[in-house]
Amino acid sequence: MSSLTTSQESAKVNSAPQEKTRFQAYVELTKLRISVMVLLTFAVAAFLAAAEAQVGISVISFLGALVGMLGVASSGNAMNMYLERYSDFLMPRTAGRPLPGQRLSSTEVATFGAVSLGVGMGFLLALVNWETAACGLANWILYVFIYTPLKRKTHFNTEVGAVAGAMPILMGSLATTQSVGLVGWAFFGVLLLWQFPHFMAIAWMYRDDYRKGGLKMLTVTEPTGAAAGRKSVITAVLLILVSLIPALAMSPVQFWIFCLVAILLGVYYLKAAIAFNASRTEVIARKLLRVSIIYLPLYMVLLVTCLI
Repeated sequence: MSSLTTSQESAKVNSAPQEKTRFQAYVELTKLRISVMVLLTFAVAAFLAAAEAQVGISVISFLGALVGMLGVASSGNAMNMYLERYSDFLMPRTAGRPLPGQRLSSTEVATFGAVSLGVGMGFLLALVNWETAACGLANWILYVFIYTPLKRKTHFNTEVGAVAGAMPILMGSLATTQSVGLVGWAFFGVLLLWQFPHFMAIAWMYRDDYRKGGLKMLTVTEPTGAAAGRKSVITAVLLILVSLIPALAMSPVQFWIFCLVAILLGVYYLKAAIAFNASRTEVIARKLLRVSIIYLPLYMVLLVTCLI
């Protein structure tokens, strides 16, 4: 009896780290930091749409939308890892992910992706509306079945991925008003353009990894980085112009305040993009990445402050 008890206790102790590792692996499938950012942009878009249309927000519907959005986003990220499991194995940056690290099986990851999608779509259909659910499914298909395979075929995968990355804005607007207004489309454009300098910096920093994994990022197909630098500058300029559009829905005082701050933020981002275009060193690429991470939340705070 004593020996059996000791054996059972040892088994529990030995299995604890393994179970913890498996739980952590499932959390990693969601790419939690990215999913949180998706939820944040979704929520901001929802409140902006409600403010623009001057309608209230149902708490139950909003919470259901967040859960649904999380499910769809988590599923997309998991299926992305499932489809890229072989290239992830070849890249040092991603070799520790659940599949190449052999912490989860392909079946487990695919099952998690399917269940997450089902739960997410169920919440959106039951508690929100069919428009948001349809947009969420379209986003999932675009990300999983178009963007992910394109990464092995053409550097234009970034354009497709940017559209998928900005679609939560449309979902947020649809969740509260069942339509997308001027501010919603402008915010969509901002998030779309914001991604290019952000991704170009990442693509330059990890260009060797992408090459080893067989992913045709712009910094792999054009290894000098000149094209990536030009694209960063061009999209940063366009971003400044598009970022000003929401001011058209504001009062005169808010209009000028918003335009001034939006231009300052845009120039801050553009300056980092110009520096990256001029000299593509690791330090400058990381600075562009850091500036991109600073820009987006500050712009969202500006939007919310001036419109709500």
